[in-house]
Amino acid sequence: MSDRRTGGRRRAWRALLLGAVCAPLAGCAGRQAVVESDPRGGTETRRQLESAARSDLDALRRAQSDRLAERGSYAYDVAALGVEPSPGVDLAVLEATTTGFSAVASAGSVECALFVGSANPPRAYAGTAGVVACRS
Repeated sequence: MSDRRTGGRRRAWRALLLGAVCAPLAGCAGRQAVVESDPRGGTETRRQLESAARSDLDALRRAQSDRLAERGSYAYDVAALGVEPSPGVDLAVLEATTTGFSAVASAGSVECALFVGSANPPRAYAGTAGVVACRS
């Protein structure tokens, strides 16, 4: 008889524990879907990454413009231009000549591109010279 009572108590205790653990998790189901769709943290993080990539390309454009005025050509070396990418952003100059440059900034699933002058567009989505274009 004591086995029956103990077994019933165990089942009741398990049900209580499962309810206490599962109920709070059920409220997180919507957020979990967002995190799973974008492992970097959802749309807000994606916006922040895009903003950082755009800002880094704008800083690169200004530094390249100064370099062109001083030396008559654009440069490949981002560090030599004095541009420090934002945390999590990879910034690369793909083409640099006396008449133009192209560059890409990527952060997670976000990528932005820029070309200036006669440089080839670095990505198909970058269609207008001097304008930063992004895709995510």
